Amino acid sequence: MIQFARSVSQAFNVASIAAILISATGLACAQTTRQAVAAAATTLSVPVTVTNPSLTVQGNVNANVSGTVGVNSLPAVQLAGTPTVQLSNTPVTPVYVDAERAARNGFNVSCFTGNIDPVYGQASCSLLTIPAGRQVVIETVSCQAELATGNGPADVQLIVPNTPFSPGGPDHVSHLLALSKQDSNSGVDIWRLTTPLRAYGSAPAQGSVDVGLFFRANPASSGPQGISCTISGFLVSQ
Repeated sequence: MIQFARSVSQAFNVASIAAILISATGLACAQTTRQAVAAAATTLSVPVTVTNPSLTVQGNVNANVSGTVGVNSLPAVQLAGTPTVQLSNTPVTPVYVDAERAARNGFNVSCFTGNIDPVYGQASCSLLTIPAGRQVVIETVSCQAELATGNGPADVQLIVPNTPFSPGGPDHVSHLLALSKQDSNSGVDIWRLTTPLRAYGSAPAQGSVDVGLFFRANPASSGPQGISCTISGFLVSQ
């Protein structure tokens, strides 16, 4: 009977040891599995190389980009076909178009009055003829007058004709030019002027008119006294 009990005890001990080994083995396997899962969850930085530089994209492409995008070069952009471009043009924010450009003709013209007359001290010349039905815009005027030493220009006028807005209205405008003394040499004083200007003139449909220059100085002084002027601008259709 004692021998049977000893055999049962030994068998129980063997079973206990086997159970402990199985439990330890299970714990070791579970720990190994958790470590493998944790390693698999780690995000790796994998470099991507595009081997095909020609990429065709069709349809609408929406991209959300965060961070900084660097461009090493600026390739040429080519548009195929005839894409439509729409411009917003409103009275508040209009798109300005130079409608006069096709009909605009620039000019630079000069004239010299010669010496003033010995009685009234006056002289004049014609700078530009405005063709019938055309308009003129004068943008710059430049003048030089020669006067006897001690004299100054008494009157210098740029006379620009215009079509009256109403019957009996003025048919010209006189722009008074103020010259300043620049030099004196051999009994002659030199007076000059160069200034931007915005003067408008026009000719009626019936015929052409002239842009003129008028000059007046003291006729009692001896020696040459006259003025030359140059105007620049452009002609347009009326």
